[in-house]
Amino acid sequence: MKIGIDIDGVLNSQYNFCIDYGTKFCNEIGKYKLENVNVLDINDMFLWDESTGHQFWYKYKKELVISLPAKVFSSEVINKLRKENNVIYIITSRCKENDWTSDELKNGVEEITKEWLKKNNINYDYIFFNVKDKGKICKENNIDIMIEDYPENIDKLIGNTEIIIFDYPYNRDEKYKNITRCYSWYDIYNKIKSIKRGTKNG
Repeated sequence: MKIGIDIDGVLNSQYNFCIDYGTKFCNEIGKYKLENVNVLDINDMFLWDESTGHQFWYKYKKELVISLPAKVFSSEVINKLRKENNVIYIITSRCKENDWTSDELKNGVEEITKEWLKKNNINYDYIFFNVKDKGKICKENNIDIMIEDYPENIDKLIGNTEIIIFDYPYNRDEKYKNITRCYSWYDIYNKIKSIKRGTKNG
């Protein structure tokens, strides 16, 4: 099987990062508070304006991209999947054109990301950066399963590959009720096995 894997929110806990570092940032600047936990966009979480969002990411994006550890058992499960002759594709929207980060991080994001994957023992066969339409990439590369969390990407994946949604408050829309949902990396492993056996469960 060809298995596609997102980075932010799937290999790491971006949602928890935004809450943890966002509340810290509010304390540092002396205003704003956590307003909405059912969203992914940090500006919507804290009701920040664009300028405040820029300030936050300029200060803390490096922590997300370099320091945040991979999710528990992600490396272990991916290695098991590869040993079972599955092919792993890392498919991410990360790109150099992000003006919310320092020049150092922006210009080196691909190499920094590869270094993070290596440091966290995330082994893979192929990697795609700057992906705007993950559905198109999955269709073109005959990806059998894509593991994703972001609703906009999920919408584009529907009809182009089997989807496993990594569960968060922001992706619990009723329209995804018939799509396989997962809650941990070993849950992903078990559900991939079920999909292979044709006994899909969500």
